Amino acid sequence: MTIIKRISLVALLLAPVFTIKAQTIVAAESKQNALVLQVTPKKQLNALYFGNKLANESEYKAIAKQYHYVSSTGEANQAYSTAGNINILEPAIAVTHADGNRSLALKYVDHKTTKISDDITLVSINLRDSVYNFEVTLNYQTYFNENVTEQWTVIKHHEKKDVVLNKYASANLYLQSGGDYWLNHYHGEWAQEMKPEEEKLSHGIKTLDSKLGTRADLFQPPVFMVSLNKPATEDEGDVLYGNLEWSGNFKIDLEVDPNNNLRLIAGINNYNADYVLKPNTDFVTPKFVYILSNKGKGEASRNLQSWARKYKIADGNGPRLTLLNNWESTYFDFNEPKLAELIKTTKTLGVDMFLLDDGWFGNKYPRDKDNAGL
Repeated sequence: MTIIKRISLVALLLAPVFTIKAQTIVAAESKQNALVLQVTPKKQLNALYFGNKLANESEYKAIAKQYHYVSSTGEANQAYSTAGNINILEPAIAVTHADGNRSLALKYVDHKTTKISDDITLVSINLRDSVYNFEVTLNYQTYFNENVTEQWTVIKHHEKKDVVLNKYASANLYLQSGGDYWLNHYHGEWAQEMKPEEEKLSHGIKTLDSKLGTRADLFQPPVFMVSLNKPATEDEGDVLYGNLEWSGNFKIDLEVDPNNNLRLIAGINNYNADYVLKPNTDFVTPKFVYILSNKGKGEASRNLQSWARKYKIADGNGPRLTLLNNWESTYFDFNEPKLAELIKTTKTLGVDMFLLDDGWFGNKYPRDKDNAGL
């Protein structure tokens, strides 16, 4: 039997449960992929495997033997790692309880699977602290045919006074490749947006973040790809493609741990952003969306675009209007005859709409350059 080493993370439709050496294993499958979750005898929720479907359930029994998860820091493959316990790697959540204590040890309580449609399944896994009346629900909404997952958390407590959330990630993923990890991301500035960059991840933490508040994506957008083993091409390679569905400050940490596995934590940037959570109140994080492909960057991007058109964009699969923007043709230097000729020419190509860009405003102080008339 051959186990294809791919990615270990929590997602997808929960399926049959069986026991291996007193540890509950939950198998999950989507159209192309399979996932295995583990609840340990101590009720810790761990991620074991995410990759190609295996032939049958019996093969999942061997998965735990294929990987190395434990080090001096404890079990590094926690599904949602906490601060203030044996874990000394980067946490997904950190809190200050009403009495000032900062410890947190989340234990598995139960899970529920809700079939929303033929394509969409919501898996909710409930975790609770062993001492404090503090709860976290991990949500994984999967889209079967697209192999896309949206992940977010709901945080709640029933303590007598307010609790301060110091960190509150949407997702804590765990990836394994048996080799290296290559990160594709983007950076830029005004007029130099979305400049691609690829780098090999080394041990330690690589952070993609924004603290800008407004225009949060100006320097660094929250979209990225991680290739496993070697840099992926358009049509070849194992790729995880992710993005945070959030327009404000964000933080994505990618940490290669001592076992050469990759821990990925994504969510709202907690920099200078402690949140006071009142008792019996839900704190819902934004969704982190991701897709896994074993056929390169092209399949990952096409599947995610198909998912967005189907589920996120109004009339996304309907006819799209074609737009002409005059900016690169004229910049600030235009007048009515010049624009009329531009519209007349492009009409024969089937253009539906015309957008007049920068420079149309300003009378006393005309907008004829980028530092005047704004």
